[in-house]
Amino acid sequence: MDELLIMMAKEYCGNNIGAISFFCEALGTDLDKAVAGFGRMSQNGITGEKLYMLWNDCCDRDTKRTIYIMLHDNIESIHKHINHENGRGIPYTVNEPEPYKKEEKGEWWIFTFGFGQEHEGKCVKIKGTYGEARAKMVDKYGIRFAFQHPEEEWEKDWNDPKRPYQLEDIIDTIS
Repeated sequence: MDELLIMMAKEYCGNNIGAISFFCEALGTDLDKAVAGFGRMSQNGITGEKLYMLWNDCCDRDTKRTIYIMLHDNIESIHKHINHENGRGIPYTVNEPEPYKKEEKGEWWIFTFGFGQEHEGKCVKIKGTYGEARAKMVDKYGIRFAFQHPEEEWEKDWNDPKRPYQLEDIIDTIS
């Protein structure tokens, strides 16, 4: 486990000590959400100093809020906040993105299956908080799935004509 964490820290944080501090704090705050958020950021080129800028400048070191933004905010919006010309990120306002407490009520999540998995290329739609939806997914399908996406993010990706991969329809809906 220690070797995996070191490998993840190197990939997500590089040599940026601020990003490493955020990484450690985030893992201690909510391991599952933090890992998912860091993965999403890494896939979109937000690592090292950009990751630190998101936490420090844009979210005023509010780790829970930064994790929420990493999971839910639109990538273009995150890039606008961190790519400020003066080398500092633009702070999120109090209600930006939408008040992040909405997760408490539960929302729809899309789970995907990856290459070589039983339901490869298919999706499952589940309602709940991040953790509740994940627990329902594991209860029904086990741990062999690829990713968990907020529904609104998934719909944008699903309808993007430039999507580099083909997906089939949703095979199950669980509320």
